[in-house]
Amino acid sequence: MIVAPATPPGASALAIVRLSGPPGAACAVARRLIPSLPERPEPRRALVARFLDAAGRPLDEGVVLPWAAPHSATGEEVVELFCHGAPAIVAALLEAAHAAGARPARPGEFTRRALAHGKIDLAEAEGISRLVAAESRGAARRALGLVDGDLSRRVRAVREEILDLLAALEAGLDFPDDVGATDAGALRTTLERPARELRALLAAAGASAGRERIPTVAVAGRPNAGKSTLFNALLGADRAIVTPHPGTTRDAVTESIDLAGARVRLADTAGLRETGDEVERLGVDVARRTADLADVVVLVVDGSAPPAPEDRALAGRLGDRALVVRTKADLALFEPWDVATDAVVSARTGAGLDALRTLLLGRLGAAESDGGLLVLDRHREALGQAVALLESAGTAPGEELAASLVREALSALGEITGETASEELLDRIFSAFCIGK
Repeated sequence: MIVAPATPPGASALAIVRLSGPPGAACAVARRLIPSLPERPEPRRALVARFLDAAGRPLDEGVVLPWAAPHSATGEEVVELFCHGAPAIVAALLEAAHAAGARPARPGEFTRRALAHGKIDLAEAEGISRLVAAESRGAARRALGLVDGDLSRRVRAVREEILDLLAALEAGLDFPDDVGATDAGALRTTLERPARELRALLAAAGASAGRERIPTVAVAGRPNAGKSTLFNALLGADRAIVTPHPGTTRDAVTESIDLAGARVRLADTAGLRETGDEVERLGVDVARRTADLADVVVLVVDGSAPPAPEDRALAGRLGDRALVVRTKADLALFEPWDVATDAVVSARTGAGLDALRTLLLGRLGAAESDGGLLVLDRHREALGQAVALLESAGTAPGEELAASLVREALSALGEITGETASEELLDRIFSAFCIGK
């Protein structure tokens, strides 16, 4: 019998405390906290109730929602308590539940119980973890696809085909007089069909790999070009200090922003120039390293002043990774201007910022990152192993070795959906989950 908060710590309007256990157990614990809970509450019917603490004193008034086994998220009897989100109330409810016989849930234990009761498979469970941690709408939709079984269905279909092939192979081994020996050429051809589907999954995995990494955009340029002002404007908050004095920014200031559903890590950097100030020089070194590692560099150039040789040199060194942005469009722009420019903006008035965001999305390829099949590193490894084993089985010198290799391929695929996953693997996967999931 386990209990845990299903909402993040901290004060909030509402919080949820979740109980899960064998039939009758969750309601028995909940009844110690909520004496008005009926002996046989109607499943999935919310009730307004008074909650008590471990000493039986009134604590809060909220909503209790019971779920009967096996028609719950975990497959067990589940009771959810919706209370006010004061940390003291949540802590008191947990204390009362512990006193009534429930123990604290381990990380991911609710989801692990759902796996044990056949509510989800292992890949779908990992999708839940990714969905909780999604940092953008695109990442959330890809994680939801994993939860919905997009990968599991394709893996299971291949496993079924391989199981049929293995059955035919073993029949030939067990009853050679009745079935006859398997032709080596026919075996290779037959094994190529599932191997081809697994290669397609691996190709989809490769296409999705880059989408899971959050790209970095560095805002760089000479001092007083308007970098920090532009950084704050893109962020929508005064995160970086802005002054008219050169060298104000001494370190990289990093924040995440949402660009049309794509999560991007934005970094403001120190002005790039030669300096005798040791602290500023360290900041300049950090700025150069940040720009070197960034996926895209927004090269900020003061549009109200003549372009400097350093601007041209920076643009040339960065090459295709640079988006040259001419700032201070609200001032009198300097003409003639002979530096190739991707955008003209005013961070103070907001002019040109939407166009710059569109350019960033296009340069990052984020516009194409929505949707697609989510395949995790663990899945890629298992898929690659299965392909290699099927290829080896197709060239194996003998049916017994071929059958053994096909069994290993099935086992590798079973690790994706959980059929052959070891307890050690399950422990490693679920240890990364949050407590209440």
